[in-house]
Amino acid sequence: MTDYRAPASDPPRSARRFVSPLNISITTSATETVVTVSGEIDLAVSDGLRQALEEELRFTPAALIADLSAVSFCDSSGFTALVQIRAKAEESGVPFIMVTQERALLRPMSLLGLDSVFTVHPTLDSARDALAR
Repeated sequence: MTDYRAPASDPPRSARRFVSPLNISITTSATETVVTVSGEIDLAVSDGLRQALEEELRFTPAALIADLSAVSFCDSSGFTALVQIRAKAEESGVPFIMVTQERALLRPMSLLGLDSVFTVHPTLDSARDALAR
């Protein structure tokens, strides 16, 4: 991605929309793999997110947790990728848990009926507690 620096004559930054890259980090342990995501999930990055999650599923972790606590936006392509991963995890027998308290994700999930499809926890600790039970 090219770093864009606006010339002084451009409108103020708040008047333009910048798409930030999606940041993904992965932490593994004997009990789970946590894929931590920050940024905005849209058409430009949703395939990369799906690929990263699929790659982790290939290792058949005890559980796959998508920590979306720092995701500020998710469009339909992002939700599609997450639904696909959930289905692949289920086929593999791997629990798939999402972590978020962001209204920007919870509201569309509710409107689309995805809140009944996904297992969502407000914190990483609560997701881990649920797995331990």
